[in-house]
Amino acid sequence: MDRKPVFALVLGLLTASGIWLLKISTPSGLGLIDDAISYIAAARALLNGQGFTRIWLATATEPITHWPPFFSFSLATISRIFDIDPYRSARVLNILVFGANAGILGLFGYKMTKSRLVGIFLSLLFLSNTALIRLHAQALSEPLYIFVSLLAFLAFYSYFEKEEHRNRKKTNENVIANEVKQSPRRSGRLPRQAKAFLAMTKNGWSENKYLFLAGALTALSYLTRYAALSLLATFIIAILILRPTWRKRFSSLAFFLTGALPPILVWMGRNKLVSGSATNRTIEWHPVTVENAQRGLQEFFSFLIPLQDLRSGWIENYLFLTIILSVIAIALLLWLLWRGWRCFFRQEKTSLEIIPFATALYIFGYMGALLVSLSFFDAATPLNDRILSPVYVACLVILVFFIHSLFQQGKITRRIFASALVLFLLVTFSIAQVRTVKALQESPHGFASWRWRESMVMETLRNLPDDVEIHTNQPTAVYFWIDRPVYRLWDAQPKSLQSGEAAMAIFFPPDDESPEFQAWFAEMTEGLTLVEKSGLGNLYTK
Repeated sequence: MDRKPVFALVLGLLTASGIWLLKISTPSGLGLIDDAISYIAAARALLNGQGFTRIWLATATEPITHWPPFFSFSLATISRIFDIDPYRSARVLNILVFGANAGILGLFGYKMTKSRLVGIFLSLLFLSNTALIRLHAQALSEPLYIFVSLLAFLAFYSYFEKEEHRNRKKTNENVIANEVKQSPRRSGRLPRQAKAFLAMTKNGWSENKYLFLAGALTALSYLTRYAALSLLATFIIAILILRPTWRKRFSSLAFFLTGALPPILVWMGRNKLVSGSATNRTIEWHPVTVENAQRGLQEFFSFLIPLQDLRSGWIENYLFLTIILSVIAIALLLWLLWRGWRCFFRQEKTSLEIIPFATALYIFGYMGALLVSLSFFDAATPLNDRILSPVYVACLVILVFFIHSLFQQGKITRRIFASALVLFLLVTFSIAQVRTVKALQESPHGFASWRWRESMVMETLRNLPDDVEIHTNQPTAVYFWIDRPVYRLWDAQPKSLQSGEAAMAIFFPPDDESPEFQAWFAEMTEGLTLVEKSGLGNLYTK
């Protein structure tokens, strides 16, 4: 019996399950933070013919360089096709992407182990993970980035899979090659070098098209998130390690970079022309803070053990978390170095090892790039689920690979341990996911929650005349809910506020009791009249 159609049907059902699960989890729409609204506003600007610009600010419209364009472009495309607002398009896109990611990971599990059960297990882990469904339940670019990155990994694997298949066929072609070599020379025959060049040109594309595709998908990942530079570095290093000779290494790199570099360089050049910076980031030394590192540790272990009941009592012990994570990282690094040494010097590899090897390499590449970014470019980046989500997906792949390896070793104790670990992961992930889905159904996250939607301050702002300027410390949220550009509130009262031509809305941050905010709040509101008050913030005029 051919099991491929059955497995394809199961993957289709898992994909459909992911679509259904995120759909029922977000009945009121996706969650919103500042970046999410910025993506949506940029999509509206594209639809209005204003280009990839900041339309949520009432100041001069500026081209956007801080974020890449593909997510906003995707939202604008869906909005154009279905005639809906980009906010609704984000939900359509993320619902489809969540299901697709589950299906692709199921295929990953099968490709790296040749076990269909492993593929189903990996897909179920993804579908039942609370951190990943919360990520997809927000209008952010990370779900699309994960989707495109997974496709890039799949194309990269396909290249080595096809090469392995070609190498098997070569043993059957040696006889024909010898007969051609012994045939008499004919007049007008092309020189040997010309024949070699023509053969290389003819076969080059057919043999390397998947590398070119992996490069193109890597470029698309970069146009979704700048963090894809770590993906680019991962594939470059993997090619140098996995190819058998320097000639093949450089030729493979040429095909890969031909697909990857042009879109990346074009977008960098565009940013340089319009803003003077390739990514709107400046170099400045600011090491990762202890608080941010501790937050990252908590987020990672909450991803692995999503049930709060099982985390209580030790999740705040940062020394313990650091030791455990260090042991895991060192063990994975040693495995990666061992496999890399065998592949580079002995060329001992099979296509089954490509996905776990490249995935482990990507984990260290992504975390290294993130450490550099936090230390030199963007100190404000929090180590939360959003930023760590690509590593989460990679960790699921590696975890499933090692569970399968443990089971395959044959010893009964190891099989019992592997089976117990599988059961533990499925049960804990599923119980936590049921609770998460219920919480998501109650209200969207962040600025999309009912508190912002039903805020009396927002209602008053909507009814202000068009010629009244609106100044606020939450410009993206106010823009989203009143659908008009606003001014960002800085360190002094706007002059237009003194003449009665403006209103000022101040929304309270989580640390609103801090001395810094209280001093700023007192300075901003001095001499002003409170017009409207809510739990989120206050509205003032002169």
